[in-house]
Amino acid sequence: MKQKGFTLVEVLVVLAITGVILTGAVLSIYSVFLGTDRNNSQIVALTDIDRAVLVIKKDLMMAQETNLSSTPQSSANLTWIDYTTSFESSNQSNHSSSYILSGTELRRTYDGTLSIIGRNITSLDFTQSGRVVTVVITATGPGVRQRSETLTFSSLIRAEEIE
Repeated sequence: MKQKGFTLVEVLVVLAITGVILTGAVLSIYSVFLGTDRNNSQIVALTDIDRAVLVIKKDLMMAQETNLSSTPQSSANLTWIDYTTSFESSNQSNHSSSYILSGTELRRTYDGTLSIIGRNITSLDFTQSGRVVTVVITATGPGVRQRSETLTFSSLIRAEEIE
């Protein structure tokens, strides 16, 4: 009498091969997930830094006076006079902006109007040497594998009076 079916050895070999294939597939999916999460975290951090840098740099280029020193500070106050004239008027206007890090939000107050220019900022340092202001910003993106990015830049503030 001929028996039909699989032997125990054949079943164990198929289970072992299936286990190896499934383990490889799960590890591949897991590594793609973590890699994507890390990249997304880096993109969020870099985007927050870039957005904050654009605003800070614009204000620093206009600034004539600051409250900064050679010691790193986590907040800054900038003031300047806008000498822009139109055809009908030669009025000058005073402007001010201040930056403060509150938790992970970088807040800017421009002429009394508060706005948030960065949401994942973990540290902010301003220093001034002569007319050169140096800013160091660090942001950490959210996610399972958080990624921190730091950007350092310098800007020259305007002279206090037009020559």
